[in-house]
Amino acid sequence: MAENVLKNLRTQLIKGLTGPVIKSLLDDLEADNVLGTDEIEEIKTKTRADQARDLIDYVRKKGRKASEILLKSLKENDKILYEGLKIDSHSATQETGATSSHIPITADKPKTTTDEYEMDSNPRGLCLIINNENFENPKMNRKGSQKDADSLKSLFENLDFLVEIKKDQTASEIKQLMIDYSKDRRHADCFVCCVLSHGNKTGVEGYDQRICPLNDITSPFDGDNCKQLLGKPKVFFIQACRGHEMQSKVLVVDGSGSSRIQKSGNVSYIAKDSDFLIAMSTVQGYVSIRDEFSGSWFIQSLCKHLEEGSKRGQDILSILTKVNNDVSHKEGIIKKNNDEIDAKMTPQPLFTLRKLLVFRAPKAASWF
Repeated sequence: MAENVLKNLRTQLIKGLTGPVIKSLLDDLEADNVLGTDEIEEIKTKTRADQARDLIDYVRKKGRKASEILLKSLKENDKILYEGLKIDSHSATQETGATSSHIPITADKPKTTTDEYEMDSNPRGLCLIINNENFENPKMNRKGSQKDADSLKSLFENLDFLVEIKKDQTASEIKQLMIDYSKDRRHADCFVCCVLSHGNKTGVEGYDQRICPLNDITSPFDGDNCKQLLGKPKVFFIQACRGHEMQSKVLVVDGSGSSRIQKSGNVSYIAKDSDFLIAMSTVQGYVSIRDEFSGSWFIQSLCKHLEEGSKRGQDILSILTKVNNDVSHKEGIIKKNNDEIDAKMTPQPLFTLRKLLVFRAPKAASWF
């Protein structure tokens, strides 16, 4: 793999890359959306050796495709260094275990098609879990939410994501977290955000029982605000009520009845709100059901079906359809004003994805 070539030749590359070559490499990487403007400006402020070091490390962490682009650019801008380090030979060895020097770096064929988002970085990306379990008013505490947080953490760690958990955040803290994470330099192929809290039709509730609007959670990651994730999937799983009503149930008898991509020359433009998936635990106006012992219906079903689907190579929308079916068939009883009410719900995914999004299980993954 190209990222392993960079890792193995890191010391030699740091010594061999000259200032003018580094500048040319940075120009190419910016043009190909491998590195963002902020990353490039930060690299340029350092000494030559540190520029080379950061350049290699930043690109290597972004995965195979980014590393291939860097090696291709190096071959074009410093053929003497490229051939002196026998990079084609190293690339062939990584792919086949052979020592032949006749297989070029482009021989590493992608595992995915052009209709599928690339998901081969290691780690694949960041997964942020916001778990609002305790509130200023103890009567509002969400028993069972820790079960959801634990299940999500185990799931996404096994999918090779770097998982970070933030507990009991106020509405303003949630908003600031989104801004901070949109600027995080560790982004790779995908960003996942799971929010577990109370909520209403406009957003999710903070520890202080103020509402953080849904737009404040998603907009920091759009194409204008987060260049590092441009063209990459941004996934939000929201476990929260969206109202106070309970969904009614109906009898079903078996057998009964995106923004356009514009092209100009070799440059493609997409709408800034492309590549989002927002999976809500319930439809607008209704409650979302959580068991204080086993966790919420939506998150537990999501973890189960995403674990199983990742092993089969199923795309996320197919998996969420199974989650909808699973949750829609669940039965429960909720006590409200001394009355017992049938508990029913169905989740609601919203998306502007342009390709298939597949969370493939890594080989020899150890599932929870």
